Amino acid sequence: MSIQHSECFDLHSHSLASDGALSPADLVNRAADYGVTALALTDHDTLAGLPEARQAAKERGIRLINGIEFSVRHDNREYHILGLGLDSDNPQLCERVASQQQARVNRAREIGRRLDKAAGLANSYERTCELADSQAPGRPWFAKYLEQAGRVRNGRHAFNRFLKQGQSAFVATPWCSMEEAIEDIHAAGGQAVVAHPHGYGLTRKKLRQLLTAFKAQGGDGLEVAMPGLTRQQQELLNECWQHFDLKVSAGSDFHSPEQKWLALGRLPDIPRGATPVWQSFNQ
Repeated sequence: MSIQHSECFDLHSHSLASDGALSPADLVNRAADYGVTALALTDHDTLAGLPEARQAAKERGIRLINGIEFSVRHDNREYHILGLGLDSDNPQLCERVASQQQARVNRAREIGRRLDKAAGLANSYERTCELADSQAPGRPWFAKYLEQAGRVRNGRHAFNRFLKQGQSAFVATPWCSMEEAIEDIHAAGGQAVVAHPHGYGLTRKKLRQLLTAFKAQGGDGLEVAMPGLTRQQQELLNECWQHFDLKVSAGSDFHSPEQKWLALGRLPDIPRGATPVWQSFNQ
């Protein structure tokens, strides 16, 4: 569905550079096949996929928007902040990315150590790194390793038994603060957007408290056009972007072709009267 006139924006997607199933080039090609004309690659705490995606976008004639999805700690909880329209060579941004990646490596090593003990395995970190082709594999990769090792039935079972909060191999990560992420995004000329605000299980009061802090720290936008929102969720997001005077963003949060409900570019229209965040990007 077209988001704005003849252009189709999808400003939230993931590749193999983090926890997506497709290479950056394959992701761009799939987006082009689905009619997306402007795609943001927003891998978790990394910019590594952007060069490959940029080349593929040039070949397919679509616009690639530099992006990232920062993991942040706020009020002792993890939230995700999108950085969109970034200068990916900005030194301050790159320094933050390196710090976040080191935190991911440290977390992965500790998850592996705990799985060795809890699941009766050996070298879980090293084997998961091989599987993911990364030194900082996320929990979905550990879930795949556990499934291959015959310790769980599937990914959900892996999380419920070992990997989710409260279980034996869950490891909290010292992410940057929300304020730091916003500052670094702005230093790189980007827009800071709260990702999938409906996905944190917040009450209306708690969401408004989050957005109060986000706005006070200079945050720019709110992701409001996503697949699968209920009418109640959409009404709450509409209330929030208006009350806090936030720009709006649209994104599928695409990870894998297996997630049929998260097709690239198949997004609802942005709300009437809202200012889309992409109007602020450098042309």
